[in-house]
Amino acid sequence: MQGPQRSPVAVRFAGFRLDLRSGELQLEDSKPVRLPDQPFRILRTLIERPGEVVTREELRKCLWPNDTIVEFEHSISAAMNRLRQALDDSAESPRFIETLARRGYRFIVPVQFEEAQLPAPAPAPAVAVTSSESLVGQTASHYRVLQMLGGGGMGVVYKAQDTRLNRAVALKFLPVEMAHDEAALERFRREAQAASALNHPNICTIYDVGEIPVDAGNGSDAQRFIAMEFLDGQTLEHRISGKPLPLDEILELATEIADALSAAHAQGIIHRDIKAANVFVTKLGHAKVLDFGLAKLAGSEAPDYRSSLGTAPAIGGMAPITLMGRAMGTPTYMSPEQARAEVLDARADLFSFGVVLYQMATGVLPFRGETPDDVTQAILNRVPELPANLNPKVPIRLQEIILKALEKDRKFRYQSAAEIRTDLQRLKRGMGSEQPSSMVTVTTTQKPEIPTKKNWARRKWVLAAVVAVIFGARVFWFLESHRPPSLPAEAFVSSPASSATEIPEPAHSPKSDGGGGRANASPARNGGKALTVGYKITSAIQASVRTRVVDLSSAYDVTGIYTEGVRFSSEFGLDRIGTAFPAEVLGSKTVWDGVMFSFGPPNAPDVVTSRTITLPTGKFDALKMLATAVEGNQESQVSTIIYADGTSSSFSQSFSDWYTPQEFSGESDAVVTPYRVDGDGGRDDRTFHLYGYSFPLESKKAVKSIILPRNQNVLVFAMVLARGSATVGAAGSSGGPAQNTR
Repeated sequence: MQGPQRSPVAVRFAGFRLDLRSGELQLEDSKPVRLPDQPFRILRTLIERPGEVVTREELRKCLWPNDTIVEFEHSISAAMNRLRQALDDSAESPRFIETLARRGYRFIVPVQFEEAQLPAPAPAPAVAVTSSESLVGQTASHYRVLQMLGGGGMGVVYKAQDTRLNRAVALKFLPVEMAHDEAALERFRREAQAASALNHPNICTIYDVGEIPVDAGNGSDAQRFIAMEFLDGQTLEHRISGKPLPLDEILELATEIADALSAAHAQGIIHRDIKAANVFVTKLGHAKVLDFGLAKLAGSEAPDYRSSLGTAPAIGGMAPITLMGRAMGTPTYMSPEQARAEVLDARADLFSFGVVLYQMATGVLPFRGETPDDVTQAILNRVPELPANLNPKVPIRLQEIILKALEKDRKFRYQSAAEIRTDLQRLKRGMGSEQPSSMVTVTTTQKPEIPTKKNWARRKWVLAAVVAVIFGARVFWFLESHRPPSLPAEAFVSSPASSATEIPEPAHSPKSDGGGGRANASPARNGGKALTVGYKITSAIQASVRTRVVDLSSAYDVTGIYTEGVRFSSEFGLDRIGTAFPAEVLGSKTVWDGVMFSFGPPNAPDVVTSRTITLPTGKFDALKMLATAVEGNQESQVSTIIYADGTSSSFSQSFSDWYTPQEFSGESDAVVTPYRVDGDGGRDDRTFHLYGYSFPLESKKAVKSIILPRNQNVLVFAMVLARGSATVGAAGSSGGPAQNTR
């Protein structure tokens, strides 16, 4: 017959006895001391493996198996210090726990376990004060604790009943290790006050703060808690559970999260721990951002944090404060600047939000590793796999939004949560307006039409219209056959920037919505290749127009044209995600609006953004440029012409994104390519657009320079100054009204 099972109930070492059931540590002939939860777990883990190295990562998994902690490095060190105090030990001269740099800890004294038959003996008599592990049934202030909902290194969350207002609330108890840090407690109270000032439907509401006595070993401490809105549903992390969400749900939740972040940032509050576990999805499908009570106020004078984006004052005139430690945040969601412990601003939240977006779209995290160091290296140095590679259903525009949010350099990242929200809303609107191609064609069955007097009258009108069209076509053919001979396309020759070249204007430009004549036909009409179209030009117009090429080579700062097969990193692509125009299709020259434009050399900087460009000296009627936008449409971008006399003219022009057909007045296609090239050697087989724009100048003034829009998502490929009777023409309506500055 098998004997009763036995299990260790205590362990002895160097005069100490640790009760493994109650967590009490007792030195011989001394009163037992109950260890706080985290020091007890660390000690138990160490003594179970005496003489072996226990890594900090193993301790982290022991303390926070669900990855709910945000500052585990700080918390492990704090818990270890508390444990060493209880053992009268030190890191410099260890008697029990040895620290191994960059590896972990080791228990260096022999241990002896005590065993007892199961069932275990009756527990020790209850004490007057309670521990964080036995709060169910207790009353904290006017809240009756009902059940535990979850826990981690930053505390345990319970469901409770507000006995005054008769409503369900959630109580989050912070670690007892903070009980002796008065400065941290004061910061916590004031931070909770700041978070409670956020009144937003997508932010979990903070109701109250309070405290409850807890046994910490040497007497009693007050354990603080936050009372907050009780939510019914599940965290976004559980909602994802390793699988991508439907697109409509992604856009709905992401828009609400962005709106919540925008509201918090407007109040100067930076979350610093945006992650899927801190976003709650209610049963009605709405997002609630959690844990703003542990956030940071922008503008803090603390050395670890200072905002450079906003000037919003601290709420209620409070000095900006934070809860504890540096580099707050979960490692897999940290921004690069957060991982480097640099000064942070609201854009750190936007990077973390990008990680959440990636996770919603693919079901996995973009930056992964076996250890926190591996994750940090991935965040700092590695480009995440394209979301569409993991989930082919991800729209290219959503992928671009995600990758922009994950820019490692924050100046290339979204600059505000409102920007992300706008792009998400625009994508949501576009997805809602699109229909599958199978829904476009509708077949109907109609009965044969019976001839009536009305039908015969209608058919007479149709017949008359057909005759008129045929007559007009014959007249047009006659006029065209008697037009003077046209110049071939080869007659268009670009000249150096230092000399003026006569470039004739077209007598008849093809129609385009933007006003400028199209210099390239659709690739679909030319076997998938971009087609340069020549114009029919009269000698009179040719003699009346002159142009001057603007040399941009000294200002090139982006590479937008690559030869197929050349590999390049995402940092050097046109849109900073590793894509560019194909040099083979774009060519070295093109004609738009009767003007020849030359492109910079491929595989090297050949595009200009956000610069002031010196213009050739002279008086001109128009400035024409080839440009496009990336990262979505860039609306109402201002360019400013500076004249030699010190005056200026400003133009507001909206630029369409290169992957969408033109959407704004004042622009027209200059080049349409049937694909773009990727840095890994692949293709994106959609059409991409380079647009032409023309800005009218004050012809009686000599030009000096042009200030391009201060927006790195507006990219200029080429620029020409023109003067003559037809230089502005239809395309010259671009840019909207000029605003003159004297």
